[in-house]
Formats: sequence, structure tokens, C-alpha cells
Amino acid sequence: MKFSANRSEMQPIIKRCCLVIGRQFLAKEKVCILMEADEDHNHVQFTAMGNECVLQARLNCYVEHSGKAMMIGSVLQSMLELFREEVTTVETDDTMISVRNAKTGYSFALMDSKKYPVPEPCTPESLTEADGFYEISSKVLFSASKDASKGLRALNCVRVTVHDGQWSATSCDSYRLTMVSKDTTQTQPLDMLLAVDAMKTVLHVFNGIPHYKVGVSNGNAVFCGPGMVLRARLNEEQYVNIQPLIDHFHMVHEVQVDGGVLLDTLKRISAGSTTNAKLLLLPVDDRTMRLQFISNANSTVGGQIEMDCVVKTPLPKDGFCYNYIYLKEAASLMQGKDIAVQFDKTGAMMLRADNELHLLLPIRQPKIEEKPKTKRTRKAA
Repeated sequence: MKFSANRSEMQPIIKRCCLVIGRQFLAKEKVCILMEADEDHNHVQFTAMGNECVLQARLNCYVEHSGKAMMIGSVLQSMLELFREEVTTVETDDTMISVRNAKTGYSFALMDSKKYPVPEPCTPESLTEADGFYEISSKVLFSASKDASKGLRALNCVRVTVHDGQWSATSCDSYRLTMVSKDTTQTQPLDMLLAVDAMKTVLHVFNGIPHYKVGVSNGNAVFCGPGMVLRARLNEEQYVNIQPLIDHFHMVHEVQVDGGVLLDTLKRISAGSTTNAKLLLLPVDDRTMRLQFISNANSTVGGQIEMDCVVKTPLPKDGFCYNYIYLKEAASLMQGKDIAVQFDKTGAMMLRADNELHLLLPIRQPKIEEKPKTKRTRKAA
């Protein structure tokens, strides 16, 4: 095998391949990129496999001899980053593979490409323009469960659908819920459930690519972009129906606030560690709400600040308490928007803005321990 390609065209492909490979490997062959050169059509196909995804990308270049070889992805990426000249040549003989340009070259022992687990072809019956996929999916990732164990695998995922002229993405970790939608002209229905790791890979690979299509085939979500196809394994679990949670939410209290003001206030109030930190929301008057920060159960660090807002229905006297990080993450996605902050009688908080919704459940308020009264003792005469 021998081919020559422009470094600037080859490097983005190898970078995307390494994103798919990731850092956790089920087999040693999966750290490698398979290169298949076609002399008749003057192109090279690169294949990379991860635990959840498979990427195949094609590069048009000059191919002198057809053949195939595999090489460790991170090593190939590092070499291309070190090269300064544009034209890069990859060549193999019976025992070695070399990667070189005009001034620099590297040689390695040739690995057996027959051991590479080449994926079976996967062709969806129909493809949908992914005009809103990246925007909505990236906004719901944070509220999916981080635990991929068997019991929580159904929540360690993101659901994306196309229905009634809208893209919709949802995620939930049993403590918080996020739903984002966007209007679309697509009429072909679509419903997919992707694990968090798979969704992160898809978003990283297609970051900056404005036009691509998506479909479903043989238990995989298939994403087709310019010169590449990414396959992501669908989550086999039954997704939790979150619609009843939204339908059963009955607003009792409401506050309106600017998203940027809310985020800025949350950033300013934090002091000490934010791990397991709590935020207590307390009423003040019809134009102000007090935010009280409590670092964690084992810390005395705390702080409070007042925030300008429009109180339509005041909170109860004792207020409600929430996970500080969860609320800050939701606020960071809603800056620049006017937010309707709604509460039900249990303290469940719903942040609404345009086509975006975040639901956070309250947590137990910290107990305030009363200091024991000390008895005065009479001095001896």
C-alpha cells in the first residue's frame, strides 16, 4: 500500500477517528485506525471503532498501490501534528509501515490488518436532515444520569425525536429533567435513544459541520456527513416516560428573571467548595428574592445575596432548597433569555424559556442547630 495526501486534509479525519476511539478499549485492535487505499478510485477509507461508535471517513488523494494497513490512532495523530510540510506519504512493505514527508519520517512494525473487526454495512431506509440535532442535543446532555450501571442505564442516555414539525431532545437523571425543542421542516418521523458517551462522541465528531443527515438502521443511529459516516449504537433500554412529570406539575409560585442576571448572581454567591453545595431561595418582596449559599454539610462557609426579579406569586416564608450545581448548569444554558421560574407546592422548580424547559426537584433544607443556653453561675462571696 502506498498513498500520498495533504496533511491539512488528512489531519481532521484522523482527529475525528481518535475522538471515536476514546480512552477505554475492549480490544487492542480498537486503538488502531484501519486505512484502506483504493488505486482505481484514488481514495483512502479510514475506519475507527469505539465502545459505542464506528466512524468511516473517505479521503480523496493520490494512491500509488492499493492495500490496507492499521496503525495506532493517537500515534498517527501525533505525527501529523509534528509535521510541517504539507504532502504526507504512507507506505507499507511486507514487515514495516512508514509515515513521512519531505524532511521527517517514522517507521513501525506492520500489524496484521486482518485482525481488525471491520463493521458490517449499515444503510438506513431513509435519512433526515439534522438541521436542529446538534443544538438541542448539546443542551440536554448535562441532566442525563452519569451512572451507566444496569439499574440506571435507561437514564444514562438522551432521547431525540422528530415529530409534529419539531426536533425534540430530553434527558433525566431522576433529580432533574431537561426538554429542548426546535421547529423543523422535516416530516419524516424519527425516534432514537443514545447513551451519553455515544452522544458526546457524535457531537464532538460533527462539531462545526453545518450539514449532515441522520437515520436509524439495525439498532444503530447513522449520521452521514461530507465524506464520512458515523454509526452510534442505540440504547436497548426502555426510556422512562417523562411526560407525566410535566403534566402533573401544577404551578403555585412564580418569579420572572433575566437568565443572565440569574447566572451572574449564582456565580457571585458561591464561596468555598461547590461539591454537594445547596442553594436556598427565600422571599423578600415583590421585586427581590434572596439566594443563600451553603457550601456543604461539613462546612461553615456560606453567603447570601439579593437578586432583582419580578415576583408574581411569592414563595413561602421558609423558601425552597436546591442543589447549587444543578441550578447553575441549567441557568448557564438559559442566559440571554427571560426565564419564568415556577414552583409547585412541593418545591419542584421549573425554568421555562421559549422552547426550553428544566425541571429540578428540591432537596432537604439544612437543619439549623440551636446553641444550648449556658446557665449563669453565681460567684462565691
